Amino acid sequence: MAERRRISLLDCAIAASLGVVPVLLGVIALVAVVRPADPDSVDAQGRSDRYVSVRRVAALKTFERAIVERRTVAPAHTDTLAVLAGVPACRKEWSGPAPLTRWLRELAGARADAPVAEQIAAQMNEIDAALLRFSSRANPRVEHRVGLDPARWFAAAVDALATPVEPADAPGRRFQVRCADLVAALETVHRSDSAILDSLAWRGTEGSATIARWRADQEMQITAREVTRRNPWGGVPGCIYLGGEGDGDPSYFLAAPRSAQQRVCAMAAVRSVAVAASGAASAATPMAIGGEPGPDTAVDDPRWRVPPSLFTLLQPLEALRQPAGALYRAYAASDEPMPRVHAGRIGSRNHVDLDGAPVDVGYSIDLTIDPALQALAQKTAACYTGRHDVCRALGIHRAEDRDGVVGEQLLEGAMVRMAAVAVIDIASGRIEALAGALSPCARQEVDGPGLDPGCDSRLPYRVQYRADALLNPAVYHSAMPASTIKPIMATAFLGDGERGRKLVATERAAMQHEGTPAAQSLRGQLMRSDSARFLDRMFCFEQNFVACQRPWSVQAAARAFGWNANCDEARVACGDADLLFGAPLIGKSERDWNAPAPTPIAYGRLLSEPAGKALGAPMHLMPPIALDAGIVRRCALGADGRRGSDDDWEKCKGGAVVDVVAEGWGQGHARATVLGVAGMMATLAAAANGSARVPRPHLVAAIHGVAGTSAESFAAAAARWSEPQTMPPPLAQDAAEVILSGLSFSHRAGTARTACEQVFDAKRCRDIDWLAGKTGTPSFPSDGLTLDTIARVCRPGAPPSPEAKRGACSSLKPYKWYVAAFRSDRAKDGPWTKAIAVLTERNWMRASGRIHGVGDHGPNPSAEIAMQIVGRTTGAIDSAGGAP
Repeated sequence: MAERRRISLLDCAIAASLGVVPVLLGVIALVAVVRPADPDSVDAQGRSDRYVSVRRVAALKTFERAIVERRTVAPAHTDTLAVLAGVPACRKEWSGPAPLTRWLRELAGARADAPVAEQIAAQMNEIDAALLRFSSRANPRVEHRVGLDPARWFAAAVDALATPVEPADAPGRRFQVRCADLVAALETVHRSDSAILDSLAWRGTEGSATIARWRADQEMQITAREVTRRNPWGGVPGCIYLGGEGDGDPSYFLAAPRSAQQRVCAMAAVRSVAVAASGAASAATPMAIGGEPGPDTAVDDPRWRVPPSLFTLLQPLEALRQPAGALYRAYAASDEPMPRVHAGRIGSRNHVDLDGAPVDVGYSIDLTIDPALQALAQKTAACYTGRHDVCRALGIHRAEDRDGVVGEQLLEGAMVRMAAVAVIDIASGRIEALAGALSPCARQEVDGPGLDPGCDSRLPYRVQYRADALLNPAVYHSAMPASTIKPIMATAFLGDGERGRKLVATERAAMQHEGTPAAQSLRGQLMRSDSARFLDRMFCFEQNFVACQRPWSVQAAARAFGWNANCDEARVACGDADLLFGAPLIGKSERDWNAPAPTPIAYGRLLSEPAGKALGAPMHLMPPIALDAGIVRRCALGADGRRGSDDDWEKCKGGAVVDVVAEGWGQGHARATVLGVAGMMATLAAAANGSARVPRPHLVAAIHGVAGTSAESFAAAAARWSEPQTMPPPLAQDAAEVILSGLSFSHRAGTARTACEQVFDAKRCRDIDWLAGKTGTPSFPSDGLTLDTIARVCRPGAPPSPEAKRGACSSLKPYKWYVAAFRSDRAKDGPWTKAIAVLTERNWMRASGRIHGVGDHGPNPSAEIAMQIVGRTTGAIDSAGGAP
């Protein structure tokens, strides 16, 4: 009887997941109150919030033998008689419906007396059809078409029934696969049009080391990972909210369709502790969003409001958000008497009443993301990477494309192959948008194993499977920051003692009397991104390059902007920062025992070097050394001591000086993410606003419990590690205003002018005084070469050529940067309100085969994307894409 009750309750939980919720609410309450024994489930990962049935895994592995290369596109039809004959041991059980199965089928309106074998035959036929679609689509993950061989599956099923399973995690325990497990395995593969096929390992995608362990005829592999599930008796995970600010209710929360979170996260006590505690009426119930956006998300889908890779970014908080997590138990466990969620479990102070039963709820997370701004940034990134339907919906136009679609002259009709965007609120440090998108062909290059026929085969990128490259590029892609470091360098120049104070006074006096800054002024050099003159300043041109310590002042300025963290000693995390709370990254031994681990995200590093010669060696700061003034002088002025052109620095040779010069270009070992560059600009703008303390960029606004249960005690305990961090401004307000003044001319007469004129007309660009931005172009050796040339010189076995020697076949990507501060109200004076940074990978012109925007020529697509977003955010561009 006990065994029968256990199966029934588990099947009820499964039925609930399939949407048979209204009829089963009373039974589900029983599942919440009483946890039946589950002797056949083993925690394969050592975590109490996960379980996996080893019998289910063994049953699923029958498909490893049954899925084979398809010799014909005709289906391998299976009928009821073949099923009953194929697995004789299950003939009796499969000849009629099981009692519970019959009840559920009646609820669904299916034929109640249909035998299980009929269902199995239908599912096998549908799985075979799904395999044909899966392996015939564009860019398949398999080597050839595959299908389900019924005879091989029957043979594998017979062997599974006869072979006990002893899992490595439970030595000595042996489990016997049953007929019901085979039925459940079929249902798992069949569910949602065989969606599990996308998550499996396939011969066409896996590496040679993995394939070597497979049988010669094996096409795919199923592991416990694909069927590990959350403990169904472990409560409801905490909610993830977007759109709330201060004591206001959030606008959205994340919840899968038909999940318990749909109900729990809408409860006032869960979504807003402040509102629930005060008894005030809530403005509106927040809307549920089913997940993150994908490459094909419809234009009107609410998922655009969610940052891609959000669950990966929040992974360190899972121990708090999951009721079975260690940190949740540490905070929520209580000796106070209350009804227990299930037998043997310590009572919880963080719970809700669901259908008359107390249910554990994990701690909820309030994000800083602005859903409307996130959606705008994500859609703009998608538009520029080839989603023309999104461009039309936003009314995005470019002058260069006239009345045509955005990017129609480039491969795939995409302006860029990758776009990443970060937006930060300057006053609070709240990260309000983290957007990113790849063009279809750029995605296929890292999603393996091949490219669609429409992708240009001459592109110099090796196709490979790299899951990390598919994550949100706003935080997971880094690049040489190039000229975006100039505000950091200018900070060092303006803060250089008495000489710096005089420079500030001179620049501020010019700000009062002149229009466009003079070319020789610091502001003019910022506007024009004059790298050679910036290197002159960095190496103390005014004192003949002798006894110059300014490079190390630039290094210190980078640290003051939040870059160069964790670089005092050689560390892989050199230049990383915590994404969640903006806290400094500290060692595990220094952290509070009850604080979640930080989310280390690459942020920014400058004037660093590897600690060894091995690829991927840990980085540390370059030690301040005295640079040879003679070598520096030759780099700046040429061998004869006379400056021949502005490019003399590019011919620099000689020891450590070359490495420092490369860093001064924003090249070499310098690296930054979009988030790090946006954080740099937000820090600069906060200083210009006169802020006494500058908030660090952070993604999490608050973590809270359920009002009236654990909210107060948890808030007090978590305040030590969840409070956003601040730091002193890296420069004085008057110096910061000088830098932003120079940057405010970038789009009027500087390096961002052509991009501005793609979005606005020339007159409007000259009149925009509420935007201050900086462009950047990292080195790309193939600038100016055609795809035909690259394909010729980089093919395997090609003879040596000058182009190949110059790095045309390297892995460097043609990136472009833009970072800016802007005033949301478009006022001439007043505080700067937002910082935005954009990184793009340029695309190739279809007609010429050359890269778009060679060097600093042509429109900067990163600046265009930023201005499209800023224009719509501020109202400078109306909803139809034109001037208001």
